[in-house]
Amino acid sequence: MKKVLFTLLFLMLISGIFIAASGSAFGKGYVEVGGKNVSLEIATFTAGSSYTFIYKFNGKIVNNTNISWEVSRSGESSAKVYYGNPVKITFDSSGDYNITVKKNGSVAETHHIKVQEGALGSYLALIGAGLAVGLSALGSGVGVGITGASGAAAIGENPKSKFGRILVFQALPQTQAIYGLLIAIVIMMGVGAFSGHILNVPISVGLGAIGAGLSVGLAGLSAIGQGIVAGTGIGTTQHEKISYGKAMVFSILPETQAIYGLLVSILILYGSGLFGGGMHKYPIGVGLAAIGAGFAMGLSGLTAIGQGIAASSGAAASGEKPSAFSKSIIFSVLPETQSIYALIIAIIILQASGLLGGSLPHISQEAWIAVGLAAIGAGLAVGFAGLSGIGQGIAAGSGIHASMREKASFGKTMVFSIMPETQAIYGLLVAIFIVNGAGLFGGHPKIFPMGIGLAAIGAGFAIGLSGLTAIGQGIAASSGAAASGEKPSAFSKSIIFSVLPETQSIYALIIAIVVLYSAGLLGGAPNFSPEAGIAVGICAIGAGLAVGFAGLSGIGQGITAAMGVGAFTRRPESFGKSMMLSVMSETFAIFGLLIAILILHAIGVF
Repeated sequence: MKKVLFTLLFLMLISGIFIAASGSAFGKGYVEVGGKNVSLEIATFTAGSSYTFIYKFNGKIVNNTNISWEVSRSGESSAKVYYGNPVKITFDSSGDYNITVKKNGSVAETHHIKVQEGALGSYLALIGAGLAVGLSALGSGVGVGITGASGAAAIGENPKSKFGRILVFQALPQTQAIYGLLIAIVIMMGVGAFSGHILNVPISVGLGAIGAGLSVGLAGLSAIGQGIVAGTGIGTTQHEKISYGKAMVFSILPETQAIYGLLVSILILYGSGLFGGGMHKYPIGVGLAAIGAGFAMGLSGLTAIGQGIAASSGAAASGEKPSAFSKSIIFSVLPETQSIYALIIAIIILQASGLLGGSLPHISQEAWIAVGLAAIGAGLAVGFAGLSGIGQGIAAGSGIHASMREKASFGKTMVFSIMPETQAIYGLLVAIFIVNGAGLFGGHPKIFPMGIGLAAIGAGFAIGLSGLTAIGQGIAASSGAAASGEKPSAFSKSIIFSVLPETQSIYALIIAIVVLYSAGLLGGAPNFSPEAGIAVGICAIGAGLAVGFAGLSGIGQGITAAMGVGAFTRRPESFGKSMMLSVMSETFAIFGLLIAILILHAIGVF
């Protein structure tokens, strides 16, 4: 009997030694939550929060250099690796996770935990609500103010002015703020803000709400353009120079962009479940993709400012000469095409990311983040470049008056009016390269490192920001259209001056293509390692900002070129000197191009 007891005690001792050597106190150990030690099995984990994990051996914290942690979502092969002890781990999204603790490279323990949704997604969604109502209210406030100023002037000139019509025109730019208010209310209802109890929604849904807010909010700035034309409508209808119906047609045109923005917002909110119930649990990258769609549609919505300028000229011209109505409508519609480009890209992004119906492709969280970043790059490219519609509106407005004075000049003035659209086409082209390279065409996102997504953002900044050179080109083309209408022989030289501000966008297009090609988004494989990918992507953003912002020198060049057109029209012998003055502003775009090339060369891309 003593031998049996001795044997049992010996086995128990050996087992205890074995367990102590192979195990740890982590499984029965602790996680710091709010400064308190809580048993791992009962700890509550929420997405978006960070937790300190402590691995103990025989009750003591093991040396920091010996421990590594592998954290992965259940069902996914990829894992994030953390080193050190204690270690802080952040869970980006909810779901089931596996945590494997390794000591000296060997597996010590594996644990399974559940991470629930936190409130971070709701807080992000509330930012989207603020953007929706704040930006659109800004646009409506300015637009209503412009219209109201025209109304006050009309009343001051004639006490018997048709006050009812003035109120109708002033009401038009108010609708954009109403759209923003509706989207803000929908978002707040979706996260339970009105019930006094904020719901826990996925972070991806919160990011999607930001995309929706950007779409309807930025597009709501179209009210500024609508206010410009509505103000002109007040003046023309008070004196019966143009029929009320025709003036209303011109005044409604810039509202289209706001409707596009509202549509994209509704699609995002419905797809994410904030509108219509049934909250969907998407990867974070899907929320980033929604932000890309929001940037595309929202930024391009500002083309309505250019459309308002053109439509204002159309209303005035039609009041002076009713037969000019049809041609004026054609000129006034031109700046809207940029928003159509953006709408197409936004819909492609939403379709591929599962927010517009269909099944969600099964790729890892990290891969989705890279795809979402690429979508933001595409949105920035087509969105910022869409602001070329402002320049196009300036040129189209001048074209309306030139063609009204001289019917034969319609074709020539149309050429000037179309020129500033080139930058929007460049932006659309780069956006197509990105969405195609990322596999968003056809809804089959590709798996690539996060650095490639950052590189796409760099390309988007480059071509998008430089697209604003079209404002300068529009100013120059406006002068060219006026000069050609007055003096047909000035057409060819005016074209030369009008082309000058476009070279900045060509510089940016070159940099964008080099970046996309090096990142493998234009075919082939990236010419840099995944380890260097994030660094390369960040540097690509720097290169994009350099050539993009420096490209805005085209606005100054356009101002000089416009005066140059007027100078040589009056004195033909001044052409050479005017050209020299007009070229000077391009020097600064070359500075930006040079730095962009040096950045890309330094990281081995160029």
